[in-house]
Amino acid sequence: MRNIFLILTILTIGALTNASAGQGIQKFSIKKALKDTRANANLDHRIRLSFGKRGAGREWTAIRRTMRFGRSAEEACNRAFLSAVIALQDRAKKQGKRSVVGIYSYHKKRVYSSSSKFMCEDGNMMSAVTLRGKVR
Repeated sequence: MRNIFLILTILTIGALTNASAGQGIQKFSIKKALKDTRANANLDHRIRLSFGKRGAGREWTAIRRTMRFGRSAEEACNRAFLSAVIALQDRAKKQGKRSVVGIYSYHKKRVYSSSSKFMCEDGNMMSAVTLRGKVR
């Protein structure tokens, strides 16, 4: 019984420490996220990606979340970002297209369009990335 109490106390302290780690909206490097070793294994390099420079056309949205526990904000956000990019690439494959262009970050009606950074919501327990882009 004493061991269970000790384990629960440690988990509670860890959760409280992690809860204060959430930073809200942050911006991270697209280039660094795409260079992640997991990205090379999962991204389809035949589907071209273009970030920033929004234009007219039908947009697709990819919302991806990941658990924040045990990861830095950057690690969690990069993982969510890569999942969102893969989802946009999957949409392009389904439609028989070869690129996703004009990719930008979107969060609660807030647009962030950049060719070098993406926006991530870093919360207490989860990190989330929403990307929008056009399949061509």
